Amino acid sequence: MSDSFSDMPPETPPTGFGYKAAWTAVIILSALIILAVIALVVGGIRKVSGGSKPKTATFSTFTLAQGARIIAMDSQPGRLILRIRTASGEEIDILDTSDGHLVGQVKATFGK
Repeated sequence: MSDSFSDMPPETPPTGFGYKAAWTAVIILSALIILAVIALVVGGIRKVSGGSKPKTATFSTFTLAQGARIIAMDSQPGRLILRIRTASGEEIDILDTSDGHLVGQVKATFGK
């Protein structure tokens, strides 16, 4: 008996569709794991450095006409809707909640 393996044929690497598909899946999943780790590191850095600071509140004033009264108030995302009654009629004012400016206004006068 000899200790030499020279009489054994060399091992050939596996080939075939299944092997190539598995190898492709390993490469794609490895790339996705690397991208996920990079995203995790970037997100951690942004959180530690204070990447998104909260908005500071802004104050504004909305002046009603003399004798006007707010009849109803409603809100929508980013909007405040006021129904106002004045001496000359009614109006609906739509205000932006981020800065308080008047977005739209509908006026109705009383019929005489």
